[in-house]
Amino acid sequence: MMSARLWLVGAATAVALSSTVAVASVVVVRSLGPSSKAYPPGKTLTESAKITLQGGDVVTVLGPNSAQTLRGPGNFNTSTVSLASAAGKRGRFGALRAGEIAKNPSVWDIDATQDGKVCITDVSKLQLWRPDSEAEASVNIRTADGTAQPVTWVAGNSSVAWPANLPLVSGADYQIEWQDTGEKSTVTIVKVPPSGDDLVDAAQVLIQNGCNNQLDVLVDSASKMGK
Repeated sequence: MMSARLWLVGAATAVALSSTVAVASVVVVRSLGPSSKAYPPGKTLTESAKITLQGGDVVTVLGPNSAQTLRGPGNFNTSTVSLASAAGKRGRFGALRAGEIAKNPSVWDIDATQDGKVCITDVSKLQLWRPDSEAEASVNIRTADGTAQPVTWVAGNSSVAWPANLPLVSGADYQIEWQDTGEKSTVTIVKVPPSGDDLVDAAQVLIQNGCNNQLDVLVDSASKMGK
């Protein structure tokens, strides 16, 4: 009898925990204005949560299928924001990884024009992306010890594979210098575990590791997916 009672308690607890996880599927990804302390990036909300904004507040929230920006003053219910599909299906983050939105790099690739931290999941599939693919272009990638490796995009290609003979070390800096202009950017590599196809999980990983450029790509792309 006691074991049966314990089993029921355990089952009820499991259901409660699973229900909490299921509804906590909205995350704040950008926040400006007087209420930014109440809604910091990374804060999770349930799909039935109320968001109260003051004048001058601008808060962007992201859910399983899209992102939306809310502007104060006003009261907002996250259930009215187009974050989840009627069938409750997960957003296809794989579409973003595949670079289907041509004006942006794939979220997990390196934008050769940006400084900052870059979260990396699969080194073997890592691409170096450029915004202008019209002409051939080359960069030199330098490590902290001075090792340099040239990389070239052929005309018409916006992405090229990261050189296999230039190992990526988590926490290390890599300088990218354009051969034609001499312009430089520096990226810091942060290796992270794969986040699967979940937009919210991916956003949390990027926020926690300070990979802000990739977060911008994720949010902007998710905003377009919701339209």
